[in-house]
Amino acid sequence: MGIANIGAVILATAYHMVHYRFVQKTDGTPLSLNFESCCRSVLGTKDKSDIPLWIRIQDRIYQSSEGLKQQVILNRVADLNSAVFGEMCLVDSKGIQALLEQKASKVELSDITTAEIYDLQEREAPEGSQFIRGMAYWLAIGNHLLFVKTQSMSPALMHGYFDWLLRGKPTSIPDGDKFVLQAELDKSKISGDIGDIRNLRVKGGSTPQFVVNTVPVEGEIKQVRTSRKIADRFVEFKQAYPIVEALLGKAKAKSLVASLGDEEYLAVDASVRVRGRRTQESKAKLKELTNELADLTDGTVLIEGKGGKISDGDAILRMTMPFELSQSGSNLLDFNNVADQLQTVYSRFVQDGMIKP
Repeated sequence: MGIANIGAVILATAYHMVHYRFVQKTDGTPLSLNFESCCRSVLGTKDKSDIPLWIRIQDRIYQSSEGLKQQVILNRVADLNSAVFGEMCLVDSKGIQALLEQKASKVELSDITTAEIYDLQEREAPEGSQFIRGMAYWLAIGNHLLFVKTQSMSPALMHGYFDWLLRGKPTSIPDGDKFVLQAELDKSKISGDIGDIRNLRVKGGSTPQFVVNTVPVEGEIKQVRTSRKIADRFVEFKQAYPIVEALLGKAKAKSLVASLGDEEYLAVDASVRVRGRRTQESKAKLKELTNELADLTDGTVLIEGKGGKISDGDAILRMTMPFELSQSGSNLLDFNNVADQLQTVYSRFVQDGMIKP
């Protein structure tokens, strides 16, 4: 977090990743009505009392299938004329929050240990309120979606919300049309065709470290190994486990985890091979893989092309930007500033030829 001095006003700022997705049908064809227009149309839909959805927040609450207690609420949402911009709140409808009460007391913890401690408590949210577990600020322009997510908010939750909000509604996405939020590769990181990509490498201090080979590599074996070295390069367990499970299956992954010592960590080295001449189908699968990596991690994704050359910088089309906070130390971003910053990123991507307006 930093401090930006704008005139006489000092504003707290924080840096967040701006993610990009292109909205299209699952078969790669365009939507019958672009994503921005779908959002605007559905939000303008009136109920029997002639009240549009813009001002019916109770009808903008989605019960997430990922957890019976989780809800996603489209809170503030605005038509900017050139775009639709909004914020989503992930809330825990029956959640409790752990608190450290800084009132010291002496407690006997074992036969030989008496220690002074603070009490730990868990409390429900005050009546009429809910704990926020994550936020997403999003901007829809045409079929382009740009967003910033915080805490436990995920692209999967956002897709689930948009699918619930838009699909099957009049003047929106037909019920039979499934759509994806497709991540894209940064064109400046690809020297040739997408089929020239040999490997996708993921790195980052707190993200899964692994390589996905997209062409044959002789003698390479899928393996999951443990190490007793404790360093930043090892992933957090909750991020590594889905990869281990995908490679070994649920039963073997569970068995491996059960065998780990107290200070052992999982390090993942995955290999996916594509044999023979690259086809349109395998290129499509590579785009799916790009999407999965973009959803899985904010870590840097590097491309290894012909001759073993590795790209500089993140291969996924996204970028880090500064955002103003509602107040110093806050987890909430300034609504108007996020709208401006997301539009700035969109304009940059268009000017740099990364996307078409």
